Amino acid sequence: MRHKPSWVRKALKGFAFVVLCAVVAALWTGRGRKFDPQPIDGAPFQKRAESITIDNVTVSVVALTPEEAEAAVGFKTAGDDIQPVWIKVTNNDPIRYFIPPITVDGEYYSPMEVAWKGHGWLSRDKNARIDAYLVGLRLPAFVEPGATASGFVFTSLDEGVKYVNLELVGAGEERLRSFAFLARIPGIKTDYQSVDWDALYKPGEITDLDDDALRAWLEKLPCCTKGGDKKTDGDPLNIVMVGTKSMVFSPLARRGWHVTETTNVASSWDTMVSSVFGTTYRYAPVSPLYLFGRRQDIALQKPRADVNQRNHMRLWLAPVTASGKPVWVGQISRDIGVRLTAKTITTHKVDPQVDETRWYLLQDMFFSQGMKRFGLVKGVGVSTPEAPRTNYTGDPYFTDGLRAVMWMSDTPITYQRVESVRWETPSAR
Repeated sequence: MRHKPSWVRKALKGFAFVVLCAVVAALWTGRGRKFDPQPIDGAPFQKRAESITIDNVTVSVVALTPEEAEAAVGFKTAGDDIQPVWIKVTNNDPIRYFIPPITVDGEYYSPMEVAWKGHGWLSRDKNARIDAYLVGLRLPAFVEPGATASGFVFTSLDEGVKYVNLELVGAGEERLRSFAFLARIPGIKTDYQSVDWDALYKPGEITDLDDDALRAWLEKLPCCTKGGDKKTDGDPLNIVMVGTKSMVFSPLARRGWHVTETTNVASSWDTMVSSVFGTTYRYAPVSPLYLFGRRQDIALQKPRADVNQRNHMRLWLAPVTASGKPVWVGQISRDIGVRLTAKTITTHKVDPQVDETRWYLLQDMFFSQGMKRFGLVKGVGVSTPEAPRTNYTGDPYFTDGLRAVMWMSDTPITYQRVESVRWETPSAR
């Protein structure tokens, strides 16, 4: 066997020694992660806090960006899928409230669990400082009457918009206060964030309808969205949701629906990577479809293993209200693969049984505890497997021709108490 020259052996030994010294030094000093927290009081992130007041209790919330989280915690957390949510509770009620963080995130991280992520090997003193500091950041378990409590709940990482639900439980009282937020997170640009909601309709353009008038209006809507050319029929308009933004989007967020990024170079690249390598992309963009003369106001999706398998919906704020509540008209479909198309080169293959995905959303809203009433209304038009219709990119689909109408609630309602209406039967008018 041939031996390496002596100078080669010496060089390899020298290199190994340098590497070993570097590793030992890193372990000894704990330099794997720096620990440099910035003061929480007066921190810049607090300027974008969103607040809700119910009677005598005010809750303020901020979902931190990765950069804000690093400044607050003292080391990076986003790489471990951890997102601190800062919460402040001002209690002017005469009773104590318990603050259960499990209502914010059912799988939240404990302070010591987060602290462990910042530990360095053989860095006892630094690790002890990290432990004490993280425990001090924790949101207190209760807030006394006339007092204010603030701190962090360490949640799973979200981007764009984060649903934050906080429930305060009155001690010794049958009292529960629920605060639901759709907290905006700077970073990715989403369809939802790009809409000027106040400019969608001019004063006087929105008509308020009672139940009978709403039914008639929904029956007269077009069958479908319009495609990219704004002329050809796209996917069928098969869902309607009635309620404020919080009433509609909070239950969706509770059930795992995510906002989507707008289409740009970065999001298109991420979509391609997800498609080719089978990775999850929770915020993958959807192509624009048109209703009321504009592209969707918001797109949401419930992802699976990769971007080729997802339930997704588009919603438009309608020029009508129902007994004072906003009306959202939209379409929902399920991507089951990819295929070639003459119009867009490639597109997602849509499950042709579109009613199945409509039924999926109804089930989701049953168990979200956010729906108080539902029904089905005519308007899409029947198509059969033998004589299907096609969407903008040529995907065939068949349907019973009905739209699901969901009236949402701002208080929890168990699925056994959800009421139903029979609008799919012929109108008595």
